[in-house]
Parts: sequence; structure tokens; C-alpha cells
Amino acid sequence: MNRGLRLCLVVLLVGLSLLAVTVIRTNSVPRLMNFSNEEEGATCGCVLFSEFLMFDRDFSVSIRANDTVSVYILDDAAVRQWNTAKIVNAVWAYEDIAGGVFSEQAIGRGGYAVLVYLPEDSVTAIKVVLTFSGFEKDLLTVSLTIISVSILFLSIIVIINLRNKKQTTLMASKKREETKKPCIHN
Repeated sequence: MNRGLRLCLVVLLVGLSLLAVTVIRTNSVPRLMNFSNEEEGATCGCVLFSEFLMFDRDFSVSIRANDTVSVYILDDAAVRQWNTAKIVNAVWAYEDIAGGVFSEQAIGRGGYAVLVYLPEDSVTAIKVVLTFSGFEKDLLTVSLTIISVSILFLSIIVIINLRNKKQTTLMASKKREETKKPCIHN
């Protein structure tokens, strides 16, 4: 087996492994976040849930609260903007709600955070659940591309090897025929 064929087989195995990991990760454990303004002794304000990673796939946001709240999902840039200037530039915003389930599509890999505004006039408890589902589209694309390219190169290498083997066999048979012909001397 030549080096090119071995390399293509290794790349194919890497692509298949990445595809297997992508399939395994289709359903993940929900991310639970509980907020309450009574924990901090305040009756109003906002709570920023620390950053978490989000991947390019479908997810649902389930919100339950005992009062009207606003929930924002921020990307890395919006978190920095919030931390420095207290400006909300949310990727997803759910304003003035007491509950609901919302289906979304992540727009890319990266760090995200949840910002919750709690009402001023009451003690509020809120539960936010993020549930991810489906394939991570970027991993799926990369793994299928790797598999396709390696199959293409594998096919080319096999065709070249078969052609070379056929030419070698043809030349060897011609050589044998030439040696079998009797020499006629005058």
C-alpha cells in the first residue's frame, strides 16, 4: 500500500470519527439557570449568568417566572459591551414575559451569557432552561467535506493504481510473447 493511499485512509477515518462525534452530540443535557433577586437582598436589577459555550445548532429557551421579566442572550461582544457600558445589545431578547418556550437557531460557535432584568416592586424567581438539539452544522459540514474529499482522492489513487497495474501486466505479457517467438535465422 503506497503512502498516498494510507494518508487518504487516515483522513477518511478522521472524517468518520468527527461525524460520529457530531451524531453523538445531537442531544445534549439542558442548561439550567435559576435567578432570584431575593438571594442578593435586592428587589430589582439584573443578573448576568456567566458565559457558556453555544454551538451552531437549534436550541430552545424555556422561561418560567413568578412575575414579568426580560431575558437577553448576549454574545461575547455584547457581554463586553454590557460589562463596560451597561448597554444591552442582545442576540435574542424576550422582554416583559412571565413564561414561554422559544425555538431559536444559534448563529455560530462562541461564548454567550444570559442577562435577566428583574422587576423593581417584588421578589422574583426565574428559571431559564436552554436545550440544544440537532446537528452542529459546522461540525457536520467539516466532517462531510473531509469524508468526501478523502473518498475522491481514494478513488483517484485506486484508479491510477489499477491503470498502472494494467499497463504493467500488458507490458509483461508483450515481453513474454516476444521471448516466446522463435528466432528464424537464414
